[in-house]
Amino acid sequence: MSAVIPPPVGVPTLAAGWQERVFQGVLTGALGALGFFLLFSTAGTSISLFVLLILVILNPRRVWQQRFWREPVFAIGLLLLAYIGLRTFIGEGLTAPSAGTLNRYHELLMIPLLWALMRMARRPQAFSSGLMAGALFFTALHWLVPLIPQLPHFLHLRRISSGFGLAVCAFLLFEHARLGMLPRWLGYGAALFLSVTVLFASDARTGHLVLIVLAACATWRATKLRWRAPAVLAVAVAAVLVGSLSQPIRQRMAETLSDAQASSKGEVVLNSSTWARIELFRNGIVVARDNWVLGTGWQGYAQVFDRASTPRHGEARPPGTLSDNPHNEYLMQLGAGGLPALVLFLMWLAAPMARALQEPNGPRQPWTGAVGCVALAFAVGCLFNSLLLDYMPGHLYGCLLAWLMVRRVQD
Repeated sequence: MSAVIPPPVGVPTLAAGWQERVFQGVLTGALGALGFFLLFSTAGTSISLFVLLILVILNPRRVWQQRFWREPVFAIGLLLLAYIGLRTFIGEGLTAPSAGTLNRYHELLMIPLLWALMRMARRPQAFSSGLMAGALFFTALHWLVPLIPQLPHFLHLRRISSGFGLAVCAFLLFEHARLGMLPRWLGYGAALFLSVTVLFASDARTGHLVLIVLAACATWRATKLRWRAPAVLAVAVAAVLVGSLSQPIRQRMAETLSDAQASSKGEVVLNSSTWARIELFRNGIVVARDNWVLGTGWQGYAQVFDRASTPRHGEARPPGTLSDNPHNEYLMQLGAGGLPALVLFLMWLAAPMARALQEPNGPRQPWTGAVGCVALAFAVGCLFNSLLLDYMPGHLYGCLLAWLMVRRVQD
């Protein structure tokens, strides 16, 4: 991550002089700040992205010359955003609330623009350096909980995004060390530190599952062809054994099994996130089943979801009926946008994975497979959370996708 990546040959640059130095300095600082704040600060992320947006506005021709629409994953994402906009404005009118609804998926536009800026940057590695510094800082906070009383609440609010983000960062650190872009002791050690934190200092089940998926991906990529299957199996067994030693994992597994059994009997389990998720999933299925053609519209989804969550136990509403989305991005897209939205979303997820399977992944293109692995991790996470709808995990994946696509092209 320390090597400077040169800009692509033939890309026009600003006139030599102080304008270019100022542009590159602001771009480097904004990318570094974006990476640092991405895991734990919505304010820091928003400010960094605002600065980057100003750079786009000041250099529209230069950004346009990057021709980001030629990348299939970006083109599909823009089509999905266009469909969300059309479905929202035609079905629900051009109003401030409908514009706010569309803004919740602005990552689909942010990704290609950020990719273009990173392509223009002399030091795009500022993003990855900031990300890893922020990941290590955020990881350290998990172990300072006994010393700082305010930390448990701060970490609890970010448990889903932190579990997913730290697992992905551990995978990227491992890849950098494996490919010789970091000293092995540093890369492998930092990856282990983040992995241990996800397993033993976090109760985010999404993070646990994503970490196992990425550990299998890392093993597959690091092992010779004939040993890949047994190596991945060994890693899976090891993950189960190590996970059995983690108190957060044991507690979450016991809660999941107990609440699933209670739910199958029609019982209500109050103050249980597992039972709530089961109810959210059931309600999401109802909305998707009744509106699968063109959806409810994203602005009206919360009301339809609320009607599908009719209390069945007296006056008290079960905890799983208090959310405005099913905590499953696939159900969210199908219920709000219908079949067209779900198809576009699946194509958007599959494009990086298909590229990883089709293109060579040797020394000359070491990051082709990594893009597919991170996309797979995001796709798995979307089974249990509305990750694209949620601010922090959606922005994290979007920024990582843009940066990895730059690395794939330039390395």
